[in-house]
Amino acid sequence: MGKIEETIAEFIVGTNPEAIPEDCYRVVRDGCFDCVGVMLAGAAEPHGRVITDLVRREGAPGPCTVVGTDIRTAPAMAALANGTLAHALDYDDMGGFGHPSAVLFPAALAVAELTGASGRDLVAAYVVGFEVACHLSRGANYVQGERGFHSTAVFGTLGATAAACRLLGLDRRRTVMALGIAASTPSGVLQNFGTHTKPLHAGLAARNGVMAALLARDGFLSSPDALAGPIGWAAAYLGEGRYDVEKMVRDLGKVWLSRERIVIKKYPCCGSNHSALDSLLGLMKDYGFKAEDVEEVEVYGLPGIAHVLLYPEPEYAFQGKFSINYCLASALVDGQVDIGSFNEEKLARPELKEALGKVEVKILPRWDPAYSHHPAETPVVVRLRDGRVLRRSTNRHTMRGSVTDPLTAEELWAKFRANGARSLPETQVEKALRLWWSLPELSDLKAAAASVAWV
Repeated sequence: MGKIEETIAEFIVGTNPEAIPEDCYRVVRDGCFDCVGVMLAGAAEPHGRVITDLVRREGAPGPCTVVGTDIRTAPAMAALANGTLAHALDYDDMGGFGHPSAVLFPAALAVAELTGASGRDLVAAYVVGFEVACHLSRGANYVQGERGFHSTAVFGTLGATAAACRLLGLDRRRTVMALGIAASTPSGVLQNFGTHTKPLHAGLAARNGVMAALLARDGFLSSPDALAGPIGWAAAYLGEGRYDVEKMVRDLGKVWLSRERIVIKKYPCCGSNHSALDSLLGLMKDYGFKAEDVEEVEVYGLPGIAHVLLYPEPEYAFQGKFSINYCLASALVDGQVDIGSFNEEKLARPELKEALGKVEVKILPRWDPAYSHHPAETPVVVRLRDGRVLRRSTNRHTMRGSVTDPLTAEELWAKFRANGARSLPETQVEKALRLWWSLPELSDLKAAAASVAWV
């Protein structure tokens, strides 16, 4: 077996839950909790209903819950549905390698329900999956805008596989086989950002991780060198010369990235909008101006391949999630950005069209020394009609929602309640909130899973 594959398998199989730092459990608990809420919100969306209807028709009955529905189905199909629901609004967390919880939590939940695992088992499996995916990503110079494949799927599929293998209790050899199977399944082209297919990327990655682990459990074979072999996963997806195999596993089990990389979202749109949104909304709050007071809003520092530049003038509101122009214009008009900001009625407003005309995006050329494919800051300059010029820049790695400035429990609960109310009655949302907030203490998941299903 290949060296990197063996090292990863040893980490997945051999990591003692007590060796995982306690703050990893806390951060991941928050991510799982938040993910349940955004799944419930996603289940109420039209494209959420399409994926759950597909699973209802095509999936076999089974032990696994599809959140926000009355469906119980087989593990891989539950992971497909729940992963898609989790990413349906782009309101799920981000960090490390893309959108971790939308991939890792649905895969872990499906297998945990299959095996009767505890809440702490589920969280430990998530941590293991995150560490595998994030260390692989850290050892690569991967620019998804250039390669064209969504990093959430490229790395997340292997993380989901790791979590599923852990919960199934596979031995080292079968875990290597599962990783090899999964290496043939990542997907997700970036051209589909801003459409319903982007959430499907997360669902497919979660499903593929579960499927790979189940196939390996039953004796299905793959190449033992499928990750780092000369024509394996890394060569195919990351590209020659764009990764360091040794770096991918050097600190695995020693440096715990899950404790510092997960960012819980405040806005239901692409994370590349969030820094500029924080800056603009902060300026509006501090200086009290409104859209009619603004001459121009400029945002700087974005590379030409930025995902939020795909739709400068969205044709339908869902595209606005990947339009920094639309997000800033919505913030100007409404003083906030929430799920309702991406309704067709909001896009059709004359005042929104007027605000769109005030937003100017300044692309940073590649020759600029400050150029980055993943800018930490996208500074905002607001020019007011009274002649004032206001500036603010927010670092996305330290903004509210990051581990350095986390949302409070009350803020997380408020987000959960608002999202949960889109699918469930208030009393049921409150029960779900209490159970999922206590995830690491749950001896089994039956009551928690039932709390987010139709009754």
